[in-house]
Amino acid sequence: MKIEKKAMKIMIQILLLCFIYNSPFIKTFYVSASTPAENSYDKIILIDPGHGGMDGGAVSKNGAKEKDINLSISIKLRKVLENYGYIVIMTRDKDQGLYSDEKGSISRRKYEDLNKRCILKRDSNCHMFISIHQNSFPESKYSGAQVWYSNSKQSEVLANILQENLRLDLNKENKRQAKRSINDYKILRCNPEIPSVIIECGFLTNREEERKLKDESYQNIIAESIANSVNQYFETEL
Repeated sequence: MKIEKKAMKIMIQILLLCFIYNSPFIKTFYVSASTPAENSYDKIILIDPGHGGMDGGAVSKNGAKEKDINLSISIKLRKVLENYGYIVIMTRDKDQGLYSDEKGSISRRKYEDLNKRCILKRDSNCHMFISIHQNSFPESKYSGAQVWYSNSKQSEVLANILQENLRLDLNKENKRQAKRSINDYKILRCNPEIPSVIIECGFLTNREEERKLKDESYQNIIAESIANSVNQYFETEL
């Protein structure tokens, strides 16, 4: 009798799990998942949280600073990637710029900051470079994640994977396409042989998207989506 009750209990648990897994309501809360690439343990990912220190980047009408959101998403992304087995390096892990002279002119500090990011990209032996940013525009109607990539086939492949996953995970109505950067963005032009992207996660000038971008749960979804894209990219390499 006890054996029959135990078997019945197990059967109920299995049926419950099947219901949860197949429920469309539950599925809406999950990011598209992937498994770590087979060789993730020997891959170095350089994450670049855009701006920092005196350079706040874009600022929303409510005072949200791009530099802070960039860093928050980047730290979450680092955690997910490390859990997958990747070696992760960050250009910054706190609110600071990569310049030595705090009293120098703004233009001089920005120039030094960008150069040091390029040096880190060159000297880190990274297999991938991901720069996290937020977008802005004078008109508040614009929204949606946008990926820019360096002028190489590998970067294009990575960018297209990212753009599609971000569309699926954040906003299926987003019609934006990944864009090649040829003359813009020095950080993408330096060391073009490294698969490199800039991810504009959304628009701080769009009130609804700004609200989401400041939300920790939404940031986690972004981080998971990017990490899953990294896995997919390295799987295509095999």
